Amino acid sequence: MACLAATATFAFPPVVAHAAPKPKAADVRKKLTKLNEQVDQNVEKYNKVNEQLKIAKKKLDAAKKSSKGEETAFEQQRSRIAQMAATAYKNGDTSDVSGFVSSDDPQAILDQAAVFTHLSQERSSQLTQFLAATQRLRRERATAQAAYDDVAGKAKELKDKKKELDKQVQEQKKLLAKLGEKTPSKTGGSGGTGGTYNGPASGSARTALNYAYAQLGKPYVYGAAGPDSFDCSGLTMRAWGAAGVSITRTTNSQYAATKRVDKSDLQPGDLVFFSGLGHVGMYVGGGKMIHAPHTGDVVRIADISSGYYVSNYYGAGRP
Repeated sequence: MACLAATATFAFPPVVAHAAPKPKAADVRKKLTKLNEQVDQNVEKYNKVNEQLKIAKKKLDAAKKSSKGEETAFEQQRSRIAQMAATAYKNGDTSDVSGFVSSDDPQAILDQAAVFTHLSQERSSQLTQFLAATQRLRRERATAQAAYDDVAGKAKELKDKKKELDKQVQEQKKLLAKLGEKTPSKTGGSGGTGGTYNGPASGSARTALNYAYAQLGKPYVYGAAGPDSFDCSGLTMRAWGAAGVSITRTTNSQYAATKRVDKSDLQPGDLVFFSGLGHVGMYVGGGKMIHAPHTGDVVRIADISSGYYVSNYYGAGRP
């Protein structure tokens, strides 16, 4: 009897490729707001380091200028030591001093310090002064240069981080555009080119606000403090500076340098701070402020009585 082989055929359901879920505009806006906050914080860190860099540069320049005098003293001492060495050689005090003072490099002479032991005790005082001068010259230069290089390195790191954050911000803006959404702005106000303050402020506050209003429409630029562009603390610093009041450079130092004011007692000209001191603007009255928002935006008026600024309000200060 012949055996029949039965072949079973199994049918599998077709594999369906599922596309990644389309991002929601609300989620993209939320991420963009978060990125802008990170940029704000990074900008303030950069501003702080940049101020430190300026100080380090001044110290380095002063050290270089001072070293000119040290170099003169070095040459004078070297000339005296050369004469002493020549006399010592003639008198048979040592046979190892030839070429000792031929180098222009203080370290090269320090490396040959062993020859000092061959010179007579009468000369020890001058030799000590000479050695001290060479050591001081190199130490001051090296210390100032190292301090400057350290701060400059930190500034570069922050610049690089800012570039990466800006790239992410632009990617989120493009994504919003594809979703048919306008790029969200934390400002909630309009831009323009220049303006005039017509509010009730007087005295130095009015002068500061007049300056700030004249900057309306100028672009936000990371680390800038005018005259053609500003970041948030750069604008407030320059505005109050125009009124003869120094409030330093960063949001943290501006907050520390001003008198605390309750939100209910705000007056035009007061500084208003947001996002854990990551951002600052100047109150203009009517629940609004003038400020430099973030990269891609301009100096403008913003409503702080609703939306983002209500939930991220930190405090206020009066210069």
